[in-house]
Amino acid sequence: MLRIAICDDTIGDLSNMVSIINDYKALQRDKYKIEYTAFNSAVDLIAAMERGEQYELVLLDILMPFITGMDAAKEIRQFNQDVKIIFLTSSTEFAVEAYSVGAYYYAIKPIWKEKLFILLDKVISEMETTLGKSFLIKSNTGLTRVFINRLEFAEVNGRTILYHLTNGSVIEATGSMTELEKLLSDNVCFIKPHRSYIINMEHIDTLSQREVKMQSLALVPISKANYPIVKLAYINFSFKE
Repeated sequence: MLRIAICDDTIGDLSNMVSIINDYKALQRDKYKIEYTAFNSAVDLIAAMERGEQYELVLLDILMPFITGMDAAKEIRQFNQDVKIIFLTSSTEFAVEAYSVGAYYYAIKPIWKEKLFILLDKVISEMETTLGKSFLIKSNTGLTRVFINRLEFAEVNGRTILYHLTNGSVIEATGSMTELEKLLSDNVCFIKPHRSYIINMEHIDTLSQREVKMQSLALVPISKANYPIVKLAYINFSFKE
């Protein structure tokens, strides 16, 4: 499902965008589910996202009162790094700044249906490629998408899960080992060497009887009972790779 937020303080432009999205929604009826919410102020958009409303795509006007679209994008990025933002504006002066907040595209008004359809097709195509290889968690800083190939290992301490990523960052979230195992169960690259850890075998450097050395040089313990299971799983995984 593609969830879209449309934000523009000019009623005519907002109505035009809603009309285009409705046409695209009808076109995709039998292929892809699309939902949208329209906002006439960035304040309302930010408030909705802070309440936990989730969107994969934000169509965002820049020149708005109180909070500009650019400032809104900066706030959105504080708690959602993954949502795609397409700026809609009548001016080219913000183009460089737009990409500093990770803009997906910078569109100059008027917005034509054909051009937006192409952009929406591209967004859906990328989602279909990546969403099956990632999962969304509610971390302590907001909703965060974790990509499987970037997750090196996860450790559980009580009701706290620490997701260790390949770039060295750590995402803290609430959950149990049971919930974590269920979340990762469809991915054959993960195995549990210890009651408190799950590792991604794609990122193993060396394996010994007592611990796993990850490519980041982090050391993950292996329980005596789990070592034969982990060793066999890693051999089979490496062979298939």
